[in-house]
Amino acid sequence: MKAKDFQEATAQRIFEVLKKEGQNRVLLADEVGLGKTIIAKTVIEKVSQWHKDDLKDDFFKVVYICSNANIAKQNSRKLGIPKKNCVEVSQGRLSMQHIKIYMQESEDHDYMQLIPLTPITSFATVKSSGSVSERALMYALLMRMDCFKDMNGFKDFMSNNTKAFYEWAMEYYEGQVIQCDDICGNRYILEMVEALNKKISPELIEKIRERSSLAKLEESYNNNDILTELRTIFAHISLDKLEPDLVIMDEFQNFRQLLHAENETGMIVEKFLKHDSTKVLLLSATPYKPYSTIEEISENNDEEHYVEFMQVMDFIFTDEVKRKNFREVWNNYSNKLIEFKNKDYTTLRICKNEAEDAMYQGVCRTERFNVNKNGIIDDSQAREIEIEQGDIISYVKTQSLLKDIGASNIPIDYVKSCPYLLSFMNQYKQKREIVNYFNKHKDYSLLNKRKDLFLNRNQIQNYKEIPMNNARLENLKEMLFQGGRNGFEKLLWIPTSKPYYVTNSLFDKNSNASKVLVFSSWEMVPKMIAGMMTYEVERLTVGKLYNSETEKAGKGYFTEDVKRKFLRPRLIEERTQTLTLASKSLADMFNPLEYIGKDIKDIKVELEKKVAEKLNEIKTKCGIGESQRGDVSWYVDAPRIWDGENLEDNHGDMPMDAAKVITNMIIGSPAVCGMRIFKDNNMAEKLGELFVSLFNKPESIAAVDLFYGKRSERTYYKNVLAYLVDGNIQAVLDEYSHTLGVKASDLLEQISEGMNLRTSTSEIDTYDSFTGQRKKSGLRAHFAVGYYNAKGDDENIQRTENIRTAFNSPFRPFVLATTSIGQEGLDFHLNCRKIIHWNLPANPIDLEQREGRINRFKCLAIRQNIAKKYGDIAFRQDIWEEMFNEASKQEKGNNSDLVPYWSLPNTDEDTIKIERIVPMYPMSKDQVKYNRLIKVLSLYRLTLGQPRQEELLSILGKSFEQAENIDDLFINLSPFKRRIREVED
Repeated sequence: MKAKDFQEATAQRIFEVLKKEGQNRVLLADEVGLGKTIIAKTVIEKVSQWHKDDLKDDFFKVVYICSNANIAKQNSRKLGIPKKNCVEVSQGRLSMQHIKIYMQESEDHDYMQLIPLTPITSFATVKSSGSVSERALMYALLMRMDCFKDMNGFKDFMSNNTKAFYEWAMEYYEGQVIQCDDICGNRYILEMVEALNKKISPELIEKIRERSSLAKLEESYNNNDILTELRTIFAHISLDKLEPDLVIMDEFQNFRQLLHAENETGMIVEKFLKHDSTKVLLLSATPYKPYSTIEEISENNDEEHYVEFMQVMDFIFTDEVKRKNFREVWNNYSNKLIEFKNKDYTTLRICKNEAEDAMYQGVCRTERFNVNKNGIIDDSQAREIEIEQGDIISYVKTQSLLKDIGASNIPIDYVKSCPYLLSFMNQYKQKREIVNYFNKHKDYSLLNKRKDLFLNRNQIQNYKEIPMNNARLENLKEMLFQGGRNGFEKLLWIPTSKPYYVTNSLFDKNSNASKVLVFSSWEMVPKMIAGMMTYEVERLTVGKLYNSETEKAGKGYFTEDVKRKFLRPRLIEERTQTLTLASKSLADMFNPLEYIGKDIKDIKVELEKKVAEKLNEIKTKCGIGESQRGDVSWYVDAPRIWDGENLEDNHGDMPMDAAKVITNMIIGSPAVCGMRIFKDNNMAEKLGELFVSLFNKPESIAAVDLFYGKRSERTYYKNVLAYLVDGNIQAVLDEYSHTLGVKASDLLEQISEGMNLRTSTSEIDTYDSFTGQRKKSGLRAHFAVGYYNAKGDDENIQRTENIRTAFNSPFRPFVLATTSIGQEGLDFHLNCRKIIHWNLPANPIDLEQREGRINRFKCLAIRQNIAKKYGDIAFRQDIWEEMFNEASKQEKGNNSDLVPYWSLPNTDEDTIKIERIVPMYPMSKDQVKYNRLIKVLSLYRLTLGQPRQEELLSILGKSFEQAENIDDLFINLSPFKRRIREVED
């Protein structure tokens, strides 16, 4: 993606600071969602070209440090360095970087390299054995040292009781070491052994010898302490070789802790950040806490916001003169702000401008609030909801149970957030106390009248309706399914923002639909929402079919045996070919742009006529007729003939519906759509195979059957084709391709990642499992998923990355429930414009961070509005590029490119908006809390970098009630806006 005008202006400013002003540290603090990564990409281009042309560098290394591996995976693709020159995040551990560095230093290396590092995968050396790959690579090098060559048990010691270690890792990394040594002219092994001999002490070697002798005798022996030392040694060797030209630190909200870490993290960070010799670009809307509440200040016993602010500014301004000047100017501004009266407005503005200029020497920030006064956020659903009887019963019964066993009281917010607490409240203090009590007493009579604190397994097994027992959950259920009136449960993808044709199907009736992003304070909530909403979808689809069947022996929700499942795959063998045949002739017979806005019925009539004529030619040539039960292979073989293939003449009559089926293939077969997208047979076929997998899932089969009100395994593929046509799948894929912004194999790879999220299962307690009568039950999640596990292991990192990618696709999951882990740095905006604050955050900045996940570049709300206003223009080739170009001509005016890609200058009641949903309990503090958050959000920029902001805002709020030009007192660090201001002045 090419940088927009305000992004280019910012990148140019950062480049000038680094090159011309002799400062190696810059903070890019753009408001969340405005494309800091794209600016970083542009900075990389400018700085690397400078190094290449002026400094004559032959190898430009970028180290990209971010807060977790999911952000690293998401943004590595966006930084503009070719994929082959980007170290995989799974290979991003510092202890392993040395081998990639040596390989890249071969004579034929490319100019740029990107190395992503994260605290979990790269810095977490404390008390950890590391990954299998780390230990395998370390072993491959250590075994070449004289002291380890013949050490008994050393191999077992390094395996650390990991069976997989023996199966693949050692063999693979032995080969990698040999290959790297060959590439580097036999330097790698020699230099690594020399470095290890210098860094590994005799005392450590002796420790390893002692542990190795015990490795086989004590299988459960933990070697983490020694392995941690080895990992740290290898990490330091990598750091010695790294020598980055540019370090990018992205989304470090815990920047203060990072800089002051005293463990291995601190030692590693010191290599990059404790000296001014390395160019560092910080990317974060909140590198320090932009706002601190009185409660937060009291809890931390300091003015946390102000302290963090000054620490970051001290880090940026390493020059003592600049640092001293900034502090003096800022203190002067702070004093004037505290003493402010309306009559001092001009004086305050002068002081503000001086402080702004001083800060601008090392900080850039663009915000959208000045561009879009009216806003694109609709908060009409921030309101009280109707309380459920189940809420009250749940609270009373849980509280009485805890009282009976002498345990802690249940926080009322738990009950307001989650029903069936004994099923979902794992790892919480109250649940542990309950478990411990009954483990000790073995008398479950106290639970007999409280069984409804658990989910009922028998009801779930038979797809019976489960009461929500929670007002927020009931509100979410109604929003999604509207009591079954909208048929949302039958949709397998979100309808396109710009359909090519009209179908009058459920897709058209849900034309402005959106995925839903839910934020909660409690980790049990995402798990609960994922399980409960997915079950509701299965109940409304699979359950409907299940309860209409007479023969159900051995089947039901909890059936684990695939052969006994209620709905088994139907697209098998030749039935799949109507979805996987990549036919150029079929692709060429339909140009969607020629049919914009037309009724699908009329389009089919026109195409069927053309297809029938071509089929008649085949029938005449082969001397065959047509019949009700004709040879179904003609559905695929006729297009093959049109593509120029020579087929054997061993076919029977053509089916009477051949023209109809082939017409549906022309319009909706994913492989044919893929031909129009990729112009490549192999990629188009692979796209078709992805849809075969999608439509073979039980929930998809049920959705298609209910969509058309008929069941037939033999002709299911015909219904699938009809479903693809009704779902405007070509338009869906074209819009998806546009939002991803990539082409060819990269596009296919990302579509595949977006469609391949596997169903997960989370264990829940039922009454029977809690009392030991059966094992825990597994609740599935696919329509809705939870994004909450903060563990840093490779499997969880991959799972959470898959969830993010799938949620950004048009396909399921349609609901993503998360905690603060999903609050920073990740984008969820491509198909979501509804955000639910299940629990309100304490700090207003957290509210802004949450909504920044979906209020981003070309987000769903923007695309839906652009399609609504400019969907009738004459199209030539790329409808999305052309609609946005027209919108820019009509609406941008004197604004930056924030319009129309992020914001709209004029909004009204007809504007499709981002929906801020805050389900508040009656008579609670939620409304007061919400009002305070919104008020602070409108003014906190005024008190940027001030101590005790909440008190200051309270005082200033009264002074500014009549002020018309309060915006003039907001700190303006936008290079684009400052450039315009300079021109105007």
